[in-house]
Amino acid sequence: MNITLKPLYLKQNMGHGNARRISLENCKNELITMMDADDISYVNRFEKQITNFMEDNNIDIVGGQITEFINSPDNIIGRRVVPEKDRDIKKYLKKRCPMNHVTVMFKKTAVEKAGGYLDWYCNEDYYLWIRMAIAGNKFANVSDTLVNVRVGDEMSARRGGWRYFKSEAALQKYMLHNKLISFPSYLYNILIRFGGEVIVSDKLRQKLFQYMREKYEEKEEKIQLSKVKVNDKGKQKRDRKYPPFSVAMCVYGKDNAVWFDEALASITINQTVKPDEVVLVVDGPIPHQIQDVIEKYEKILRGRLKAIYCKKNHGLGKSLKIAVELAKNEIIARMDSDDLAMPERFEIQLNKIMESLS
Repeated sequence: MNITLKPLYLKQNMGHGNARRISLENCKNELITMMDADDISYVNRFEKQITNFMEDNNIDIVGGQITEFINSPDNIIGRRVVPEKDRDIKKYLKKRCPMNHVTVMFKKTAVEKAGGYLDWYCNEDYYLWIRMAIAGNKFANVSDTLVNVRVGDEMSARRGGWRYFKSEAALQKYMLHNKLISFPSYLYNILIRFGGEVIVSDKLRQKLFQYMREKYEEKEEKIQLSKVKVNDKGKQKRDRKYPPFSVAMCVYGKDNAVWFDEALASITINQTVKPDEVVLVVDGPIPHQIQDVIEKYEKILRGRLKAIYCKKNHGLGKSLKIAVELAKNEIIARMDSDDLAMPERFEIQLNKIMESLS
């Protein structure tokens, strides 16, 4: 499947709302999904969302849950849970933003009828959901986590201060004017936001965010326990602890850099069970495009990519021999530089190996 990348260059910064509106206008398909530049989508994200649209033609927007991490994607500090059903989402909307914006997939026509993305300081998404609710659009959120979101201390600072409070207060006034909330609810929402966004310090606000996420994390643990599978003997089927393994891979000067990039992503970022090292033999001189890909994954994998540079081309056989000899693990997977591994490849193979040893 070919994916078209259509970059649009704006001469000056126009803000998230305007930039997203321009992006939306240039999308050719009816179903559009959102993504931030610093977050990570889970491998089956789109599959789960498209399934919802196929099962219910009346749905206009589908989002999901998010995890939040600091620095490393594995360092998850919490999970933000939002309601799943249309009625509950619209009820939640009267107090807080009911959709995790980075997860949403929506119908282009529905968003355009509601006015599309409009600039609203740090709240262009919440403003859009409010207008879509007024327009009678149908919402849904899946129970699964769809995106791993990068957060840090600066997030709590962005969600505070007079400018942020005024933006939030204006949204509450907009909902009051459109009779989505009552005047007592409006006052309550304003007071809560004034306390959390103006009175408290950034440090205390950060702790409040962490406290809220901890509640969601506890809830998630209960959800996971309720979904535990039971085997034939009636015992809980627990997640397996997989043995460490290496991937042996080679690249040379005439390889396609784009395909090489996609191949590396398929065996690292997109795998359900990830290798703890990739041994890459660079078979002779390479162009800078391939070198750029190697350096990119050296940063992403943080020491788990071991690149061995050969001064001259030895051929695939000798290069693979070098890769296998330098791999530190007993279990080694083989990968070409222009192929794509399915997301569950290593999990399936490791399960077979573990079954044979049991």
